[in-house]
Amino acid sequence: MSRAARLSREERRRAELDERRARRRERRRGQQRSMVLPLSLAAVALGVVAIVVFMVATAPTAGNGLQPPAGGGNYALADGQALGRDDAPLTMEIYSDFQCPACGTFAETVKPALVADYVATGELRLVYRDFAFLGAESIDAAVGARCAAEQNRFWQYHDYLFANQQGENRGAFSAARLRAIAEAVGLDMDAYSACVPDPAQRQAVLDARAAASSEGIASTPTLLIEGQPPIVGVPDYANLRQVLDGLLEQGASQ
Repeated sequence: MSRAARLSREERRRAELDERRARRRERRRGQQRSMVLPLSLAAVALGVVAIVVFMVATAPTAGNGLQPPAGGGNYALADGQALGRDDAPLTMEIYSDFQCPACGTFAETVKPALVADYVATGELRLVYRDFAFLGAESIDAAVGARCAAEQNRFWQYHDYLFANQQGENRGAFSAARLRAIAEAVGLDMDAYSACVPDPAQRQAVLDARAAASSEGIASTPTLLIEGQPPIVGVPDYANLRQVLDGLLEQGASQ
């Protein structure tokens, strides 16, 4: 065999080896690319999950995510927007806004104590007065509560509203959440749906606010008790008891 022929075969072998090496390198690059793609997709998926979790965590809860009231009310004593016997010796009018944080504190701390100590014993009647002045959601919540009152579930609705405050006019009392509260307290939803858009309900809320303003009410909560000076803000319960007990004793002595 000539030297030229041998060189030709060696060149061919080297060319074949180079070609095989090139194919192996290409296969390895393809495998690496196939591994990178799922990892990239996984990273994207994790990013999407993180965004969704963040949005859920920071958005107001709605529907089944409503927070139920901490304590049950004595709803058997309900009479529309009043709570207690109509012949109770004392009446307390509560001027309030459902978005007002101080009103929420009063509703969740002082009111339950009043109900247990005075309303349940027949000595006190509570009457809720709308003073919806903090914006559109205050008015919408008051309308919803009035519609609940038509089914004698005002106080259940009232307690749910205060248990689900989440800042002022930020969607806590959107139409969907107010409807979810109506469902949670067991309202007839057909009647509720017909009541809420009734212009008369909204006008009643606005008229109540105007009447309160004309009587000198300027902030919430404000409590009026049997001609006593108004109690503005959340009262100390011990002091409030002294006022109520004094009035009851005075009435008993007459």
